[in-house]
Amino acid sequence: MKMLPDTVAKQAVSYNTANSGADSVVTLAAASGTTHVVDWIAWSYATAPTSGSLTVTDGTTSFAIDVTASGPGQLLFGDRGFGAVAAAAVTVTLADGTAAKKLSVGYR
Repeated sequence: MKMLPDTVAKQAVSYNTANSGADSVVTLAAASGTTHVVDWIAWSYATAPTSGSLTVTDGTTSFAIDVTASGPGQLLFGDRGFGAVAAAAVTVTLADGTAAKKLSVGYR
């Protein structure tokens, strides 16, 4: 069973943009004795993606959805979006090679 991480940690935000032909990726580096808590993910596509997807990995894929529309979207995780202590880097990827995209990740 996983214990809830320390939720009083200061929140930070990472941001990435990518033109068509590239994925937008935010990576939270692994650190000994720490756990990343992903509070929210926000994204937008300039045009409708042909095969858009959003994935979160921490060594293995722990969350994945298809994104099918242009414009903004957001996911709120609350205290449930956390990985294992000292897990591999947490990587959030917004994929689709045909549209410009923006990705923001709020985490502790």
